[in-house]
Amino acid sequence: MRIGIVTEYYRPWPGGISEHVHHQAEELSARGHEVKVITGPATPGWKDEGPEVLRLGFEYKFTSNGALSRMVLGREILNFRRSLRRHALDVVHVHAPMEPFLAVAALYASECTTVGTFHANFEPSFLWETLFRRLGAISRPAWERMHARIAVSAEARRSIAHYFPGDYEIIPNGVDTARFHPEASRLPGLDDDRPKILFVGRADPRKGLSILLRAFDRLRVDIEGLRLVVVGAQASEVEADLAGLSEGARTAIEFEGYAAPEDMAGYYASCDVFCSPATGQESQGIVLLEAMAAGRPPVAFAIPGYRDVVSHGVDGWLVDEPNSEALAEGLGRVLRDRVVLERMGEAGRKTALAYSWPSVAERIESVYENAARIRVDGSGATNT
Repeated sequence: MRIGIVTEYYRPWPGGISEHVHHQAEELSARGHEVKVITGPATPGWKDEGPEVLRLGFEYKFTSNGALSRMVLGREILNFRRSLRRHALDVVHVHAPMEPFLAVAALYASECTTVGTFHANFEPSFLWETLFRRLGAISRPAWERMHARIAVSAEARRSIAHYFPGDYEIIPNGVDTARFHPEASRLPGLDDDRPKILFVGRADPRKGLSILLRAFDRLRVDIEGLRLVVVGAQASEVEADLAGLSEGARTAIEFEGYAAPEDMAGYYASCDVFCSPATGQESQGIVLLEAMAAGRPPVAFAIPGYRDVVSHGVDGWLVDEPNSEALAEGLGRVLRDRVVLERMGEAGRKTALAYSWPSVAERIESVYENAARIRVDGSGATNT
């Protein structure tokens, strides 16, 4: 099949959707399909590697749902149908399909089998009420143009089904279990024997980095040599939080900034515990799966979405109270007991194998085939 994957978010933009799309494209290509990723611009100097990437327009950045987001704009979107027709696609697969403008434009422009994957976990708000109800004359027909709909988790399905009830097949985010592996090589500078906590994510408030920084300040007093490795955020983004920490804590934090995808397995392998202190609006958490595939137990708050992935005390540790004191206690429980640490790491690896990309891609292929039959039958997308 000739498959076009349309997404606002793609590498080097950090985040779960970018990684999901990249690995989906790679796995579908490996299975014999011709895949093109259709997305917005990249940062200057970025070179695409792997799947074929078509870049359109320009980006407008804004904050939504507690995270930095973007919209892809440009005249190419006005001629989207002509562009898609030129590539003679069999399937158009749109990620975050109800978000303006690129995604909705793809739904309207598609003349072939059309599938959407919903990633977001959100609560009703003025923004969503405006987009999905007040602008229903635009959003409802776009939703109805999909022949099949996927949600990456029960929370993602719940969020979108509040506005658009219907059939959604849950297919989770996948993880590259060959790349993220317990035996991956450690990175230079992080290959000493000091215990380490790893954080991967942006400095968005809902990602909880400020909570982790305060928890680390408490915990390092009790665990000798403890280090915190921060990937994806810069010290300049959390200056106010750092100012409130002890000098000893500040000197024990390594801010790595943006990390190349090929280095991520090394970061997990170089640390003992992974911490994702997100406080909400997480659908599933690809970073949790990456850590578990690497045999590094995750410590996280027990929020919806995360509870579907991590089994508390088995393959990770979930903290009920979203504050620095409780997080420090949870991290300490795992770090101080090497037997528990190793047992959880082994169990996490087994959990992650169930989310391997070959398995996930096979299920996506099945959705494509069913959606194509629905389109040929002329019955449209299924509804309840």
